[in-house]
Order: sequence, then structure tokens, then C-alpha cells
Amino acid sequence: MARPRPLGKVFRDPVHNIINYRDEAVLGPLIVSLIDTPEMQRLRSVRQLGLANLVFHGAEHSRFAHSMGVAHVARRICDAFRNEMEPLDRIATVAAALLHDIGHAPFSHVMERVFSFHHEDLSAQLLLHPESEAHQILLQVDPALPQRVVDLICGATTGLGRDIVSSQMDADRLDYLLRDAHMTGAEVGRYDIERILIMLRSDRRGLLVDARAYEAVEGYLVSRYHMYRLIYFHRTVRCAETMLERAFARARFLAHRGDGSVLPAGTLGDWISGKEAPGVSVARVADFDAWAALGAWQHHPDRILSQLASGLLHRKLFKARERVTLTSAPREGDDSALEQRILEELSPDERFLFSIDVAHDHPYLPYIGGAGDEAPAIRVVDGHGTVRHIEAISPIARALGEASYRLRRWIFHPDLEPKLRHIAGDAWDLA
Repeated sequence: MARPRPLGKVFRDPVHNIINYRDEAVLGPLIVSLIDTPEMQRLRSVRQLGLANLVFHGAEHSRFAHSMGVAHVARRICDAFRNEMEPLDRIATVAAALLHDIGHAPFSHVMERVFSFHHEDLSAQLLLHPESEAHQILLQVDPALPQRVVDLICGATTGLGRDIVSSQMDADRLDYLLRDAHMTGAEVGRYDIERILIMLRSDRRGLLVDARAYEAVEGYLVSRYHMYRLIYFHRTVRCAETMLERAFARARFLAHRGDGSVLPAGTLGDWISGKEAPGVSVARVADFDAWAALGAWQHHPDRILSQLASGLLHRKLFKARERVTLTSAPREGDDSALEQRILEELSPDERFLFSIDVAHDHPYLPYIGGAGDEAPAIRVVDGHGTVRHIEAISPIARALGEASYRLRRWIFHPDLEPKLRHIAGDAWDLA
């Protein structure tokens, strides 16, 4: 028997205050039905910032809370253009905003690196699978709705909905910067979202911002720059993420050598053993599954695996050695010969305790001529209807467009430091 469609609800959010889905006959019940699916409820058990709570103790918020915020922001933007969007486009846009992270594995991007998948692909598979409850609910509204939602999530469309769900100033970024700043206590992440939302405009290509709000957009771009440098790329956060990545890599190594004792039951064990990971499988695994595996591995007879697991569980983290910070394209050869020598002189086991971490970001991608309607730049429109890219009127946006950077670190178990110092010699201090 099909579940009766619920009425809309009102939610209380720490960032946006009241989120109200009680005032619409179609969208409200649809969003509440999607929220109640097992696929969405799983996101309550996936931390938004992975292991950042080991550094910023307030960062305990989940992908679920973030997804609620993204849908709310997307709906506010859609409401500003209600007369310019077809009803089904509006519904698809808000639903895509809610479901955009539904394919995230435990600890988010770390697991993607370990198991070589992308959460957007898993989201698409999950939402198009007939056994998915989210798919079934979307299908009840319109047979084309699951595919339209997936196209928005994967950026396989154009126009207003695409910009709201996936662009340089989409509902996702507008929410996570404020939410992550609030939960970590990073004041530099705050910006004037209300000014931006009331000054949004649109044309046939998608979203624009009234030129009178370009200072608010500058604040948004600056906050993004600082959040990446101070939170997402924090050296200790990266150390913890590296340990998690290496722990699961070690478990995969042991499993491929025939050690079945490292394999937890269920989906996570399938992933470690190398079995194919269809999108529906991600709906059966959350952070607590990974923590349970680490809890078991801390007592494993393999010394490397137990060191990695125990270090994470008891916050005995790796150390980081800053190398050259590049503000443009990487200069090949800066450390490559030395790093190759280090890898050659480390034993096979020691290589699991050493990693070369490269983190890079482009705070803003300016317009590139010839890119056509797919050009990602933020556009502004003045009172005369003239449309320009924000870097044309904002020195700050222009500077951020040139401020791409690449952080390079050696991350390693503290016991390896004497050996690394010996191999590096005088180059140890050349950062």
C-alpha cells in the first residue's frame, strides 16, 4: 500500500530560522515526502565536514541539515522568479537542491578518493533506480521528474534551474558557507545573503545580480576564499583525512592479499573488497559504519592498520610539513625528485604512513571568451540593462579570479620524521 502523502511542515533551522513548506499544495507535501525517505534520512548520519570536527569541535552538522538549507535557499530564489518558471521546473529545481548530496558516501569526499567514485554519479544512479523510494515519490508527481532532477544535479541542462542548483553562486554554496562558518565559529565565512537574494535577476541565460549588490557578492567570494584556506584546507583537517584515506587503502591492500578479517559486513565490506558500487548501495552505509570498522581495526594484528585506526579514534594524528605554496600553475620539479627519493627509501609499509597532499582552489572563475552560454562567471546587470561579468566592475572579484593557489604538504606519522629529515637533508627546511 502506498504511503499517504503528508501535509507540508514547518522546520526550524539554525542558519535560516523558519523553513516553511506548509503553504503549498504540491511542493510542500512533495518535499516532506522526500525528506522522510530512507535515502534522505541516511544523510543525518553523514557529517557535512567529514573529520573537521577533530579540529573545530562544533562542526558536528550533517549533510541532511545542509540539504535542508539548500532546498530552502533554492525555493526562495525560485519564488522570486515564479512567473518566469514553469511549475514543474520550479518543483524539479527545489527537489534537486534537496537531493543534490544524496549520493555522498561516509566522510564525503575522502571516501570518493579511496573508492574512485563521484557522489554525483551515485546520486544519479540512486534517483533513477526503481527501488529507490525517492525515485518512486518523484515519479508520482511526473514521469519525467526523476530524470529532470538528475539533469539539474549533474549540470546537464541550462538556464535558471541550472544556475540555482549548480553554478558559482548556487543554493549549495550560498548555504554551506554560512552553515559551515556558523558551526565552526569562523566569522570570516559570513556574508550578506539577504542582500544577494533580493537583488537577483534573470534573463534567458539564467541568473544575474543587480549591480547595486555587487559588494555583497564580493563579500560572498571573499568568504569562500577564506573558508577554503582556513577550514576546508586546514592542515590538521587534511592530516585526519589522510589517515582515514590511508586506513581504508591499507584495508583494501590486506583484503586483496586474502585477509578477510578486515572486511566489515555489508556495503562497506563490498567496497573494500573491490566489488562494484552501484548507486543504490550508498543508501545502506553511513559514518557510523566506517567508525565501527575503525574500532575493529584498532585491534587488528596488522601494525599499520591498527596504528591508523587507533590514531583516528584517539586523535593521535599525523604531522604536516608545509612545502611550497604556489599561487599559479605548479612548477614541475620543485619537490618531485626529492619526493621520488623519499618514496623509494621508505619501506612498502612505511609508504602507508606518508602522503603528499596537494590542495588547490580557484576562489572565482572569471569569464573566458568563447565559452558561450556555459561560461560560469557571475553576471551583473545595471539600471540601464547592461550586463557585465562581475570582474569587470569589481577589483576584488578580478583579484580573486587571479588568486588560484595550490597548497603542498608532506603528511606523515610522527615516527617517520627522523627518517624523512635524513632523506630530505637541507631541503627539509625549504618550504
